[in-house]
Amino acid sequence: MADTSPLEAHRATHEEAERLESALVDTLLAAGSTHREALRRAHRASSLLDALTARHAALAALYADADGVRRAELARIDDGGADLGGFYERLAALRAYHAKYPGAAPDAFSVPPPPAPVPGVLDEVDRLFSGEEAGGRFLDLATHHTRFINLKGVRRMPYLRFLAELAAASSAASVPHETKRSESYKKYLDDLNLYLLSFLRNTRPLADVDYLELSALADFEETWEQRAVPGWEDWGESVWGKSAAAAPAGEESGAKEGVWCEACKRTFAKQTVYDGHLSGAKHQKAAARLAAGGSSAAASGSGGASTSEAQSSAAAELEAAKRLARSKALARAEVLLAALRQELAEVLSETRANVERKAALTDKERQAEALAAAGLDGDAAGANEARDDEARGAAADDDDDDDERIYNPLKLPLGWDGKPIPYWLYKLHGLGVEYRCEICSDFVYQGRKNFERHFSESRHAFGMRALGLPNTKHFHEITKIEDALALAEKLKRQGKQVAEAEGDAEEVEDEHGNTYTKKTYELLKRQGII
Repeated sequence: MADTSPLEAHRATHEEAERLESALVDTLLAAGSTHREALRRAHRASSLLDALTARHAALAALYADADGVRRAELARIDDGGADLGGFYERLAALRAYHAKYPGAAPDAFSVPPPPAPVPGVLDEVDRLFSGEEAGGRFLDLATHHTRFINLKGVRRMPYLRFLAELAAASSAASVPHETKRSESYKKYLDDLNLYLLSFLRNTRPLADVDYLELSALADFEETWEQRAVPGWEDWGESVWGKSAAAAPAGEESGAKEGVWCEACKRTFAKQTVYDGHLSGAKHQKAAARLAAGGSSAAASGSGGASTSEAQSSAAAELEAAKRLARSKALARAEVLLAALRQELAEVLSETRANVERKAALTDKERQAEALAAAGLDGDAAGANEARDDEARGAAADDDDDDDERIYNPLKLPLGWDGKPIPYWLYKLHGLGVEYRCEICSDFVYQGRKNFERHFSESRHAFGMRALGLPNTKHFHEITKIEDALALAEKLKRQGKQVAEAEGDAEEVEDEHGNTYTKKTYELLKRQGII
């Protein structure tokens, strides 16, 4: 086709933007009778907004004319204002081209209509949610509840109690200080925040979830400096214990946290560390000076005392800085959780009501609800129920003749009682979909749940060991040997780059039982601090 004029590109982009605006208006004005329809409409409006934003960005770049193509085209048409010779030359070239190729006219831009939902088939919006979330109406916090009650020092509670405490902002307050010091509690908070943020993005595609997160973190920075974060007014001193740098040098051992050594003027976090340092040369010298009369600082009489005090002070300041950073990270995660909990207060309340309602349902009511969730209509449900009754009746007749024979013409999986599961349950869990894993010797898993579960099972772990790879979370969803080896090589390269940029992260323990990274240990040793 003939070369497209920059002005034609301007016009076509304006036309696309106007058609996208018209489609966006029609989408927002369309009435949705159900929750799923309203959610699909919101996601379509979000995609149209993204496309419209991209068109306006392209228009801004075209009008900026950084490469001067637009000005050159205008000059070519106007030819300095003397005549329109350039314009007519271009017009004649276009007419000659279209006379030679009559069918070369470009099609007008049009926004494709939304795909019609197919009964019994999950669309892109339905795939964003699990069955418990019911298309974004409820939260699925069962996994997070299990992780919470498995934290060390946390009392066990039922799922409903966990939801109630989470909605009432008392779940973090009920966690003891020993649990907050663990890495598993920090991981639990981060994963819970990630899930709630993902749920908000999936259920409110037109809302600015990033602004909610950034505003909550910005408010946190201000309140943290003012020591006004609820539960962290002391910057974590109640959680981690008072550090040696925060206490006066002459403070008695009873007023400090941990075990205080009067000879060394140091606080030890544990009794075992304190007992281990008693046999050290530094402690024995300090104890001898203290026994000879006066404190270890007065007995030295020269620069040795000041060096010892400087070493203790530097180590205490380093430990205090580490604890302050950990306290700030924990407080930030709790503040973000509080903001998300407030934003999802109504959904949390509906989730609690749904859990209570499900607990009161009968088995028949649960089956009917599962059929409705699977998208089966009345005729299909009746046919499936008749098929199940026929299978059960035929199996009962066969049991009279031969107990080992099971009537299963549909090849359904067997349940806990050794009989085929109902057909609606087979469709609900997607057991008809097969997933093949090359790492597990091309073993085929039926259903998405079984496929996701097998990554933590022995078969997949043995296959990863046979490849010489660790079965970590990085390799989740990787089923081909070639992809796993490529990912391992990529992670190895990234690890080398991080190691070269940050230095060796190996931990080193000094004679007092304190642990440092190798880089920090060498730095403190060169400075004479340890």
